[in-house]
Amino acid sequence: MLENRQRSEFLKEFLEEVEEKAAKTGVYRVPFLEKMLQYMERDDDPDILIPPYIDTSKKIALNAYSYDESQHVLDLYVADYNFEQNERDLLSINMTMLTELANQAKRFITNAKTLAHTIDQSLQARELAVLISENINAIDEVNIFVLTNMFYNANKPIELSIPGVETVNVQVWDIDRILQIILAEQGVQTIHIDFERDLGQSFEMMFIPGSQNEGEQNYFTCYVGFIPAGLLAKAYDQWGSKLVERNVRSFLQAKGGTNKGILKTLKDPKERRMFVSYNNGISSVARSGDIERINGNVNLYRIKGLTGWQIVNGGQTTASIHQAYKSDVDLTDVYVQAKLTILHVEANQEKDQQLLEDEMVSSISEYANTQNKINKSDLLANSRFMSELEKLSRNTWIPSNDGRKSESKWYFERARGQYAVDLNRRKRGKEQNEFKKHYPSEKAIIKVDLAKYFMSCEGFPHVSSKGGEEAFKRFMEQNKQYWKYDKDDNDEVIPLSEVTLEVYQQLIARTIINFHVTNIVESMRLQGYRANVIYYTVAMLHHIYGNNIDLIDVWNRQALSDKWDEAIRIIANKALYFLRDSAGDRNVTQWAKQEACWVQFKDEYTKQLSNII
Repeated sequence: MLENRQRSEFLKEFLEEVEEKAAKTGVYRVPFLEKMLQYMERDDDPDILIPPYIDTSKKIALNAYSYDESQHVLDLYVADYNFEQNERDLLSINMTMLTELANQAKRFITNAKTLAHTIDQSLQARELAVLISENINAIDEVNIFVLTNMFYNANKPIELSIPGVETVNVQVWDIDRILQIILAEQGVQTIHIDFERDLGQSFEMMFIPGSQNEGEQNYFTCYVGFIPAGLLAKAYDQWGSKLVERNVRSFLQAKGGTNKGILKTLKDPKERRMFVSYNNGISSVARSGDIERINGNVNLYRIKGLTGWQIVNGGQTTASIHQAYKSDVDLTDVYVQAKLTILHVEANQEKDQQLLEDEMVSSISEYANTQNKINKSDLLANSRFMSELEKLSRNTWIPSNDGRKSESKWYFERARGQYAVDLNRRKRGKEQNEFKKHYPSEKAIIKVDLAKYFMSCEGFPHVSSKGGEEAFKRFMEQNKQYWKYDKDDNDEVIPLSEVTLEVYQQLIARTIINFHVTNIVESMRLQGYRANVIYYTVAMLHHIYGNNIDLIDVWNRQALSDKWDEAIRIIANKALYFLRDSAGDRNVTQWAKQEACWVQFKDEYTKQLSNII
């Protein structure tokens, strides 16, 4: 359990940020949900229901959802925000309460056919009810995410079943879980595992001779071999996310076709011995190890203990094995192919050591990955482009327009939770207050959000509507000159383009424009599809009037002129009407993700909206 002081300090900052955003709209669950989602790995951003669907008589509540048609996976989100939570009492939530919250989402599914006819047609929730009722026989997996601002100290699994659905997973995301993810960004965990003492057995691996030239520093040593599946399952059961939170993360659940196949193999007595043939195994790193040679004449080493052990590829495999272990599947004769890299990174400062380790781990993660999906935003977090934007954000003061000297900067998060990590590294009181003065929390921007804002400004609202990961992928393609390299006449590697101060300022300017439009749209209290309306409004504003909006001027003013406010309101109303009307019988949010939707919106409304200012 994390120390209460640490939890208290993080909770205070977390609640203050949510409450600051809620003060503008009077709604707490939406900013709370959005804040939590920043830390949750997902392929697509879920559609947030505004207003949320609540039926107290039938005990149904739902705040967001997403549906993967290719995998037949439905994700439901229910947000629990306790207004009495505070940094002094650290209120907790029990398993019974969490189970009921999960059941509120489950009841939306079991009542979907009725809800499809009774929910008002203007509400997003009706679309979801129709989607579920039309696809209920095709849905293979349901994931219910319970998000709470309290602490789930028991940390026991919540189990539910839904008639006709093969797999139902319930995940609890409490404040502790978010804090654990943030702390993981500070580098490899320093826990030491004594395999014999802690888990009852060790394992053997072969040493891979180094290929470095004589006199060169050896930055790593590598071993390959097999780990007993039972040992791996017990390690995850005891240390959980501490083993898998380095650099690239996942939900660590049996999700999707690959992981269902793993479970099926493990449950079949005839196939489980073939596991090592069917599965690509895991790649792991550690800072140091207690490793001894078993026999001087044989290249075989006993791995007795590891410090800072992290599984950087194969988290889903690990989770599936753990799920089988918890289901009492016999793992006696099951082995997992494994690679272990011991990092030997020396640096003058611990922070430098972490950065060097991050670069190595990122490369290992990228090249080792073949079976399980790794998010592009994580793999490219250490690219030159991202690193240069981070440096510029730390060194570039925001212009002052009142004659005083500049006091604050934007804070670009190259890694999730980086702002909180930087804040918590400072002593509470004067040091933290000084940090927040220089880097206000409302000016912290994560890389996937930066990508969505860029893509909407540049005329790709359908890409932004697909979520952060897809937007980041396209964003990096659009800006590849800032992170790819070429060779000069002397065969020296040179960057295609430099990441200049102007590049940074224009990216922040696009963020400011998106923030401005978001504030106006939220003040309009439009019913439904808020994110899609914002992206389409920004895109149409830039499409028609982009030549009249100087991004450097927006940066210098740190604002978009209020002369655009009425035009934004008109465009937003047209965007909402268009999305609903043009979708017809289609799901509006799915329709908004298609390029054809954006093309049609431009064709039908460009002329009409060209003379409103």
